Amino acid sequence: MLKAKYAHKLPVYLFAIITLLAIVLTGCKKEEDVKTETKMQADTTTQQVKQAPAAVDSAVVEKPKVALPDLTGKWTGTFDQHTTVLRITSQDSLKFSGSITINYREVINQQVKGSFNPETKTFKMKDQLHSRYQGKYAGSLANNNTKMSGTFTMDLDGKQFPFSLSKK
Repeated sequence: MLKAKYAHKLPVYLFAIITLLAIVLTGCKKEEDVKTETKMQADTTTQQVKQAPAAVDSAVVEKPKVALPDLTGKWTGTFDQHTTVLRITSQDSLKFSGSITINYREVINQQVKGSFNPETKTFKMKDQLHSRYQGKYAGSLANNNTKMSGTFTMDLDGKQFPFSLSKK
């Protein structure tokens, strides 16, 4: 009896179920297509990014090389108005080392190591032997790399002293 009662509605139910399945399956397929398309776009972007550095590298123009001065030798002058001698005994490209003698009442002898920046013509040095007078030097080169001047800063209290040296 139930079958006869609902038999005339069976085609409607069947049509509704088929329509719902078609909508669901079509919707899923579109979502997968969107995911696939998004992944393809991401892969394309990744390939473009990977290829971009090669294009940039070929377009980079090399900077002209700055001549590296020979800092080795004897530099004489003043440090806080006291006669001073800096002897740079070795230089390896941008790094150098040597010793400095400052003629205070009590003569100060100190080993130094430093580095040079040829683009800015500036240098930094640091005392190597531990003493209460140790510190750091910062300065620049001038006059065809034959004069150096700058400031010495003590590690102990931060006091600063000027220096000026010429290469002999």
